[in-house]
Amino acid sequence: MAKIGLFYGSNDGHTEDVANRIKAAFDVYEQDIVSVANIAHTSVEDISHWDNLIFGIPTWNVGLLQDDWDIFFPNMDNLDLTGKKVAIFGLGDQYDYSSTYLDAVGTLAEKVVERGGDIIGLWPVKGYEFDDSLARYGEYFLGLALDEDRQPDLTDVRIKAWVGQVWEEFNIPTVEPIQENISSL
Repeated sequence: MAKIGLFYGSNDGHTEDVANRIKAAFDVYEQDIVSVANIAHTSVEDISHWDNLIFGIPTWNVGLLQDDWDIFFPNMDNLDLTGKKVAIFGLGDQYDYSSTYLDAVGTLAEKVVERGGDIIGLWPVKGYEFDDSLARYGEYFLGLALDEDRQPDLTDVRIKAWVGQVWEEFNIPTVEPIQENISSL
């Protein structure tokens, strides 16, 4: 049974692909623990029933929200995230849009905090080349930073490390595999 709701927006398919890769990385810990949905087909009620959330958003143009997130964003004012843990991953181009790299992550994280949510899954800025970002929080980004244009070879390694970190931060109780229970009898 899914225990994490992952909601993404994607114009060209990259963020959708990453969302599915993140789900697959979580499946290593517990099969089907993540339910994936496109924010374009999501209501406030769909998000409200999850205590553990992941939001995926690419930054478009010069620091803009992706189209579906831009349409959904006003609905966030009707969302109570009090006591909910929220991890964010974002895609952007750190070279061509160096002064607005992952700004959409920063905009979304600000709204999550405003609505009472707890941001988890901070990611180090080391290893990236950018000038400025609304997603920067000291020496961290407010979520996993991915650049499918310039560093696609690092995406899988980053996803695996981030999912391990977020898994621990969600602190979801799991059932021990049946084989382990039988062997301890």
